[in-house]
Amino acid sequence: MSKKPLRFYTWRNLGRRGSSLLAVALLCLAVGWANAPAASAHDQLVSSTPAPAERLSVPPSSISLKFSSPLLKLGYEVRVVDAALKNWVQGDPLLDRETLTQPLASGLPEGEYQVRWRVVSSDGHPINGSYSLLVGDSAQAGSVPAPGTAAQPETKAVPDAATAQATSPALPGWLIAAGIGAAAGLGLYLAYLAVRRGLRNTAADK
Repeated sequence: MSKKPLRFYTWRNLGRRGSSLLAVALLCLAVGWANAPAASAHDQLVSSTPAPAERLSVPPSSISLKFSSPLLKLGYEVRVVDAALKNWVQGDPLLDRETLTQPLASGLPEGEYQVRWRVVSSDGHPINGSYSLLVGDSAQAGSVPAPGTAAQPETKAVPDAATAQATSPALPGWLIAAGIGAAAGLGLYLAYLAVRRGLRNTAADK
């Protein structure tokens, strides 16, 4: 009869230790999840040359866009259109880590131009944006139609792989690894306690 309290005490310790470890593991995952949005945020355009709304006396020879992180080489495009939606780019854009440079055709007339870009962020999500600049003293803002308000010439499509990734939230790899590690560690520890309890019960029954 004196051995039964020992078995009950061992099982109670198992439950208490397992619950404590589970609470610690869940706390770690909660902290990691709280930091996940910052880690998985899309890249952003941090600067451009020429700058948005800048008025130039001489037409630029290229457009340079700098992003917050190196972009993926899955698909990128820059268009520089005038009020008639004529695209003034010449050749393909050049990607150097986080900087995308698009050469322009020579002889841009005075007027407003809208720079429209589309790239794949370092987290695998397609992102896009636009801004306007002015060439010449007589150029007036507001002459270029906003994207989507008029028929647009056919553009290059972002690869399907990148588009598919954009349909689901990105989850940092370190968070997934931490969760798997925590679950595995907890499982091993509980298994160890269960085996030790079984050995104690076997010894007590003898």
